[in-house]
Amino acid sequence: MSNTLTMAKQPIVDLNNTTIGYEFFYRDDQGNRNFTDPRFATSSVLVNILNQVGVDNSIGDAKAFINISGDILLTDILYNLPSEHFVFELSADIHMGKKELANLEQLHKAGYIFALDNARFNENYIGNFGPALPYVSYVKFDTVQTDIEGLHNNIHLFDGKQLIAQKIEFQEVFDAYKSLGFQFFQGYFIADIHTTEQNRLDPKHKGVIRLFNMLQSAYQIEDIAKELERHNELSLQLLQYVKSIKGFDLSGSPTMQEIITRVGVAKLMQWLMLIIYSRSSKTVDVQKSTYSIMIQNRIDTMLGILKKLPEESPKLQDQARLVALLSLLDNVYDVDIHDTLKAFDLDFEVEGALVGREGELGTLLDIAIAIEEGNFATMQTLLEKLNLDVEDIEEILNKSLDASN
Repeated sequence: MSNTLTMAKQPIVDLNNTTIGYEFFYRDDQGNRNFTDPRFATSSVLVNILNQVGVDNSIGDAKAFINISGDILLTDILYNLPSEHFVFELSADIHMGKKELANLEQLHKAGYIFALDNARFNENYIGNFGPALPYVSYVKFDTVQTDIEGLHNNIHLFDGKQLIAQKIEFQEVFDAYKSLGFQFFQGYFIADIHTTEQNRLDPKHKGVIRLFNMLQSAYQIEDIAKELERHNELSLQLLQYVKSIKGFDLSGSPTMQEIITRVGVAKLMQWLMLIIYSRSSKTVDVQKSTYSIMIQNRIDTMLGILKKLPEESPKLQDQARLVALLSLLDNVYDVDIHDTLKAFDLDFEVEGALVGREGELGTLLDIAIAIEEGNFATMQTLLEKLNLDVEDIEEILNKSLDASN
């Protein structure tokens, strides 16, 4: 599996050419669009947005339009997603049975927004999706496949809905749909599909499954937190995910146990299931990536040095682990640390360590970075601030160097 992911999106604009959203498209590790399982494709896109790239970097203030299939609609995974960031496009081949309609109604009541994708006005389509219209905000028409005259005669079927014309490639087509009252537009006439690559950091599949089973088996939260701390890739993805949840409380620089409690067992299970569906977790025999090694080294180094200090405490250990993880959001996912601080109301000590390298936590972080960069003169100077010398951390240093080689 590649250590980079490809993200593809195309803007959706209003009449003033203001971007109101992006439609996201599935791409595999090689940047290809081919897939056979719609649930896998949707889950992969969602994991990339929420866990890897992050909502701020991928969406900003706009909304992400995500195509979903019937089997995704029948799961409870969507309830795990922050509703304010997404519009879920109902694929035209979904059979809207009683279960699908019931789930759609409940999701709509919970504040989730839906669109009809590739809408039509023939009798079969209206018969299938007509009952779903009360729960739909947007209706998208494929301009290549839609008969403009037929649409003119049937547009009343979608009164009260926000209309999106997609695959706009010519001025004449744009003008024709604008004259029919369409408010939003998408296509190569507006903007190309924008493709970017970014670092990816995937957890071990075995670890994801084990955590899911522990949650399902009602293990103590303390035991679940200890297991999660063994999987740094998953811990980092969880921090990236909770950044996207509006109003999520990370005040007081909580421990992993407290984060699990605040997220909630049910939501954490849904989040893990999304990762499982996306197949983004690696098999156990896959070699660790450079970033996986960096995370483990930084945590081990900071906690190892901390144990050499006389005033070591469980709280300081938890703070050091959090500082190590948050400091790596910048390295791995290209997240500005100031954006992280805006999202989380962190302890003064943790914030000071991350921004100004203040206090013992800041010094521990600087030492870990100096070791990573091979800057041993700086490392020695920093160790003196903690009344330590190289001999005190020789075992830690050797372990870090061995892991990096």
